[in-house]
Amino acid sequence: MSTVLPRRLMRAGIAMVGVAGLAMGLSACSGTSAEGGSAGKGDENLTLQFRGTPISLDPAFQGTASGSVFTVLAYDPLIYQAADGSLQPSLATEWEFTDESYTTFELTLRDDVEFASGEPFTAESVKNSVEYFLDADAANAARVGEIEDVEVVDPTTVRFHYADPFSGAPFSMTQTVMMGNIIGPDGLSDPDSLLLEMDGAGQYTYNSAESVPESSYVYDRNDNYWNPDAQMWDRITVDVIGDPNAVLNAASTGQIDFGLGSALLAGSAEDAGLDVLTAPFYNWELRLLDMAGEVNPALADERVRHAIALAVDRESIVNALGGDYMSVSDQMVAPGVDGHDDSLGWDHDPDAARDLLAEAGYPDGFEMTIVDSSQQDYESRIAQAVASSLGEVGIDVTIEVDAVSIPSFNEKLESGEFEASLWASNGTVGNTYQSFRFQDGASNPFGFSDDTMEALYEQSLVVDGEERTEVYQQMNERWQELAYTVPILTEHYVNYAGPRVTNIKSSAANPVMLPVGPRPEDNWQPTGE
Repeated sequence: MSTVLPRRLMRAGIAMVGVAGLAMGLSACSGTSAEGGSAGKGDENLTLQFRGTPISLDPAFQGTASGSVFTVLAYDPLIYQAADGSLQPSLATEWEFTDESYTTFELTLRDDVEFASGEPFTAESVKNSVEYFLDADAANAARVGEIEDVEVVDPTTVRFHYADPFSGAPFSMTQTVMMGNIIGPDGLSDPDSLLLEMDGAGQYTYNSAESVPESSYVYDRNDNYWNPDAQMWDRITVDVIGDPNAVLNAASTGQIDFGLGSALLAGSAEDAGLDVLTAPFYNWELRLLDMAGEVNPALADERVRHAIALAVDRESIVNALGGDYMSVSDQMVAPGVDGHDDSLGWDHDPDAARDLLAEAGYPDGFEMTIVDSSQQDYESRIAQAVASSLGEVGIDVTIEVDAVSIPSFNEKLESGEFEASLWASNGTVGNTYQSFRFQDGASNPFGFSDDTMEALYEQSLVVDGEERTEVYQQMNERWQELAYTVPILTEHYVNYAGPRVTNIKSSAANPVMLPVGPRPEDNWQPTGE
């Protein structure tokens, strides 16, 4: 076995578990799950917590994961990604590729939908909203394919034409990617207004008059929503609470019904009578951004990057920080996610790491800086643990902590002044790679590209099912050889739910817990307590 390249295990006899099947097995529900129906409807209020202010109230710029709660309450997607990872009708009732080359994608739309402004939802509004999203060129635009044209076929039919094959089109229309969250014509006529108001076709309308920016965001039931049976709450409020101890206190005392938790406080949450909901999610990694060595010449050498990967003591880090709510990550995606391959992985081998550093001309190690966001990596605990591992092989790490906001963290990375960052990714191999390719933003500030990865990615766009999984596994292997990212650990979502809410679901295929969906069974529901 080579200690330089990722280890390879025997492929024969390895059973690949389907993502959908594993997702169902990992589903987590709070309390007793209420499966659909509108019996829970009434004058019920739901209060959630998020750890920071929204990146934006404009869905073209808002981030994904839990932070998308600020927009998905007011903006329905064309296609809904359910908790088990499956794709369900929402504003679109049907969809299909109309050619074998995966370049023409057609959706049939609902004809009974209105935006918050009262304007009707039509194919023309889809076209205008998507074109606004593409022109905005926000971070998620890298995940939606090369859209050449959006064609209005008739008022309830819209057709997407792609310059290149893109089999991922259905997923790109979901709330997970944000492009599918359609903005109404009144909002698009004044884009600046989307920073303060919302013009969507979602279950709730944003109440700017009662909201307090940077503190509390209020949403009232949309009386004109197309499926009132799915509306379980009269009002939903999202409170901004950053400190994990304050989140636990708010959940324990009933000030909030749902909070983004902490693995370190999960035991205390259980003792307080809260439901602790978990699902594998954040795949934490050390991103070695400066692959050409412009800021730190050492990182241009593949042997150095492999040495870093071998130096990380993942098992010790997980045991120290996460216990039952973290697991070792040694590749691009977590188990249960499309593209994971049990035959890939990095060993912890500090002696081999030192040998590689010496071969590369760094027998005494070198210095490097890692940028970290304390809003995501609480108290920079993961970053400090990684720095400790690297210090064992002579790599002296300085941690540049951004405690201001995610946009501030991104600005630091986009400056091109720092060679590495600690951050987390999620999703399939294809979706994860999309966030890196062809970008000069926070994920790839130096514009790194690899011909092999590009060729494999292009191949993944013209296949689906098991064929696409095989291509994803090849991409996973190549990514590990490059060591652009060094996997550290998989952090499980740890969230708290109080006694007033039930039917909260998630899975490895879609671990993000959001309170709304187009069907009653997709929605969090009141228990009546």
